[in-house]
Amino acid sequence: MRLKQIKLAGFKSFVDPTQVPFPAAMTCVVGPNGCGKSNVIDAVRWVLGESSAKNLRGDAMTDVIFNGSTQRKPVSQASVELVFENTQGKLQGSLADRSEISLKRLVTRDAQSHYFLNGSKCRRRDITDIFLGTGLGPRSYAIIEQGMISKLIESRPQELRVFIEEAAGISKYKERRRETETRIKHTRDNLDRLADVREELGKNLDKLRRQAATAERYKELKATERRYKAELTCLKWLFYNNQLQQAEQQLAALELDLAQFETQGSGGFLKLTELKTELDEVRQQLDARQQQYYQLGVNISALEQQLLHQRQRRQSLQDEKRSLALNLQHGLDQIGEEQAQLEALQQQLLEQQPDTELIAQQLEEVTAQLLLLEQQQQDQQQAQLSAQQQQFQWQQKLKQLELQAEHKKLLLQQNSERQHKFTAQYQALVAQDLAGELQQHSEALANSEQQLSLVTAELKVLSSELETQQQQKVQLQLQAQKIAQQQQQLNSSLVALEKEQQKLLQQQPLLPQLQVADGWSVAVAVALSALNFSEITQGHQQDAAGHYLFAQQPQQAASATAAANLASKVSGDVLPAYFAHILLAEDDSSALAMLPHLLPYQSVMLQNGHWYGPNWRIVAGKNEQDNPQALAERAAQLQAELADAKQQQAGVELEQQQLQQQLQQQEEQLRQQQGRAEALKTAVSEHQTKLLLCQQQQQQQQQQLQQLQQELEQLVQSEQQDLASLELWQQQQLEVQAELEAHQALAQDTQAALMQAQQQLQQWRARQQQLSQQQQQQALNQVSLERQLEAARAHLARSQQQQQQLADKLQLLTAQLDLLDEPDGEDQEQLQAWLLQRDELAGEKLQLQNQQSALEQQLRELEQGQHGLQQLLAAKQKQIESARLDAEGFRVRANNMLELLTEQKVNFRELQQNLPPDATESVWQQQLDKTTEALNRLGPINLAAIDEFAQQDERKQYLDAQHQDLVSALDTLETAIRKIDRETRQKFKDTYEQVNSGLQTLFPKVFGGGSAYLELTDEDLLETGVSIMARPPGKKNSTIHLLSGGEKALTALSLVFSIFRLNPAPFCMLDEVDAPLDDANVGRFCNLVREMSETVQFIYISHNKIAMEMAAQLMGVTMQEPGVSRVVAVDVEDAVKMAQA
Repeated sequence: MRLKQIKLAGFKSFVDPTQVPFPAAMTCVVGPNGCGKSNVIDAVRWVLGESSAKNLRGDAMTDVIFNGSTQRKPVSQASVELVFENTQGKLQGSLADRSEISLKRLVTRDAQSHYFLNGSKCRRRDITDIFLGTGLGPRSYAIIEQGMISKLIESRPQELRVFIEEAAGISKYKERRRETETRIKHTRDNLDRLADVREELGKNLDKLRRQAATAERYKELKATERRYKAELTCLKWLFYNNQLQQAEQQLAALELDLAQFETQGSGGFLKLTELKTELDEVRQQLDARQQQYYQLGVNISALEQQLLHQRQRRQSLQDEKRSLALNLQHGLDQIGEEQAQLEALQQQLLEQQPDTELIAQQLEEVTAQLLLLEQQQQDQQQAQLSAQQQQFQWQQKLKQLELQAEHKKLLLQQNSERQHKFTAQYQALVAQDLAGELQQHSEALANSEQQLSLVTAELKVLSSELETQQQQKVQLQLQAQKIAQQQQQLNSSLVALEKEQQKLLQQQPLLPQLQVADGWSVAVAVALSALNFSEITQGHQQDAAGHYLFAQQPQQAASATAAANLASKVSGDVLPAYFAHILLAEDDSSALAMLPHLLPYQSVMLQNGHWYGPNWRIVAGKNEQDNPQALAERAAQLQAELADAKQQQAGVELEQQQLQQQLQQQEEQLRQQQGRAEALKTAVSEHQTKLLLCQQQQQQQQQQLQQLQQELEQLVQSEQQDLASLELWQQQQLEVQAELEAHQALAQDTQAALMQAQQQLQQWRARQQQLSQQQQQQALNQVSLERQLEAARAHLARSQQQQQQLADKLQLLTAQLDLLDEPDGEDQEQLQAWLLQRDELAGEKLQLQNQQSALEQQLRELEQGQHGLQQLLAAKQKQIESARLDAEGFRVRANNMLELLTEQKVNFRELQQNLPPDATESVWQQQLDKTTEALNRLGPINLAAIDEFAQQDERKQYLDAQHQDLVSALDTLETAIRKIDRETRQKFKDTYEQVNSGLQTLFPKVFGGGSAYLELTDEDLLETGVSIMARPPGKKNSTIHLLSGGEKALTALSLVFSIFRLNPAPFCMLDEVDAPLDDANVGRFCNLVREMSETVQFIYISHNKIAMEMAAQLMGVTMQEPGVSRVVAVDVEDAVKMAQA
């Protein structure tokens, strides 16, 4: 798996869509400072899930979006896409069969990040999970940026531990452990909440049990109350129905009397109707005459009004005609003025046209001259820019020669210092003697290994014993759970049994107050159930409905128990007297033999509860719930079993405590032995390290002696070559200086010509602006005149239209006046005819009014006689209405009773048939009141307690099961934690030892000697930190902070490459890590990178030429446009081939 390419768009300085390919195993990114090279590494870190803006060299996550430059506007979003090749199938899961994988991240201005995997939207966690354990991530050891080298070396032990964990691939284990711990915390919280709920539910169940028993009694009394109410309603219906029949008989008699009165009144009513008909005819004739009289009056008034209106209209039209004539003359004068103004505006517009054309022609000439001057200025600017570029190139060449000369001088000085240094090192190595130290470390190593083998054997024995005890602990836990379940079942059975006993005591409240002989409890219960006494009283007193037992006198009790009867088997303060008349028998045949000899009030009882009378028999129930003695025996048996279960539980708990103490002791011994083993392993590792160091130091001593001799010879040859090169570069420097002075003179001449061209260009631009302003003013004047001309034409048209309208209106008024001047003689004749006709109608109207008065007098006399008869009818109707209301009232009450029965869902027919013949409303009302009083004595009733008790009991069982599941889940999670810890310890330990061994091997190779190793800060492998110690050749520093910057960089690279050798990441990105190294160390660094590039893809940023030469692909980043980065790629092999060709 390797990085194929990066696609950037809007990310920091890469504003344009840019593709950065990585075809080779070693790619070097080069470019000047500030051109955006490090943005490539920031882009990779950002896509891999970096969430801290500080690590991306910003203050906010939106800082990665291109924020604009002097020539470009800011963009609204940034996106980076990484394309990986997965040809080796290193990724697991659903991505294993993909040959190419794409990861993309996009951020907008509102700080919303979106992740995409192969084009599909995903979460940040999905991206990070892909690279868990591969060494890749936003802060992994595979991406080393500027400043990270010193941070890596100077980091705290816990921070350095993270790199070892990533190399070990246990980051996914830590993530699993974190998730498991979260689940354990949630499980324990759920257990606490569940315990509170179970405790509260247990309290509520006791209360609900009592309320449910009361509710059952309430239901029984309520059913009795409903029965009495229904029967009482039926009795009321019978009463109301009887009253209704009597009322209907009275109503029929009254209606017969009313019919006789109505027959008498019908004759007078016919005569009255005829008289009213005649009167109506007279009134109609009178109304017709009156209507005609009124109509003539209206016609006369209208005609007189019309004659007056014609005279007024004629005068108004004459006044309006004179006004229109004056307006018509004034309009003709105004039209003449507007025509003269219109001709003047047209003449002014024609005079302005030549000036406009002249200004436009001058403006075209100036514009053409201006374009010519601008082209000349561009040519001058191009010439000046060319001269400046040549001058800059010669200046750069001069600076490069100066730097090369200074560099050679510095190399000469360094060669001299190195000669003295190598000579001193050679003498020091010759004086060293490592044989004694080597023998001492060998003996210490053998002793430590022997102790370690003994401790390891003891540790195996302790582990075996601990595992055996843990299995015993699990068995005891299972046994305790089984006993707890058994105890819970016994408690449930005992509660149910107590409920049955309580129900039996409610049915027979007298039973607890009696002392019954053994074996006779069933017979006594059967005898008491016959009457079911509810209370014990002191005598005959007025009580509510129910069964009562009087307190028995001592002499009566003595006499009652003397004979062989049921009273002889019972003792107590109160005793039913009829017990003395219940004789006893041994079996059914004996009882049957006694029946013929019994008195009427006597009976026979068997011990099993069979009760015989002269003509009846009662057989006791076979269920255990009907037998008080069986219930008591069963309760005693359950109590005994519960006590045994508690005793067994106490024994198991004691065994668990003892076993737990043994486990703790064994675990403590195991931890101590493990601590000793870890200490011995550390000692063995230290002795092995020291022994290996001594052996390596011996080998290195010989190699260093040979290497120092060779380097001294090479330094002498290099010094001679550097002196010759220095003389050559100084001569080239003088030649370049002369060329630079010549180009500077040429640049000054070009600058003067450019300034002169700019002055001419400014003058012609001013002339162009002046003519443009004149042209605009002429255009405005012309537009103004055209608008005035258009307005004058429109106004003239409106005036002519108004003049024509006035003329038409004057002609119309003249015609109307001609019509009004005709004579009105016909109207006067019509008026006289109507006045005569009105006088005739007045006489006829008076005659009809006299006839109407006579008929009205006759009608009043007849109506008075009819009124007396109506009063008699009204009185009789009131009697009928009263009787009808009474009947309706009884009917409504009877229907109300039926509706009440319907609402109570009672069958009226069955209720009426089953109603006792002697039932009365008063007696039934008394029984209902007694039942209601018994209900009231029960107090507040929770009718939902029965269902609620069943629900809560079911919920209690469900919660108990939930509690057991949570305890089991907690054990499973804790087992998972222990397994994860074991795997994490082992993986961390193995990786730590391998990385430490790799560092000890790689460090001398990088430094040419010296030693380095890792050490743990704590014995606990889960929490211990990791520190690094390095001693370059010839130094005995006490801490790594005393090393120089270059030494720290090489040490960090040694550690990182050691990790890479163990767990190579798909690629490694280095950002100027060779900056603090000299040429020799850069060479060692390059050789190491070249060697590791066979398995790891390297992408590094460097300014060093040696590092550039090592790369197979050069990726140049330029910023020709300020603030915008672009990429130029060069294949080194192709470039060498082109140069050789």
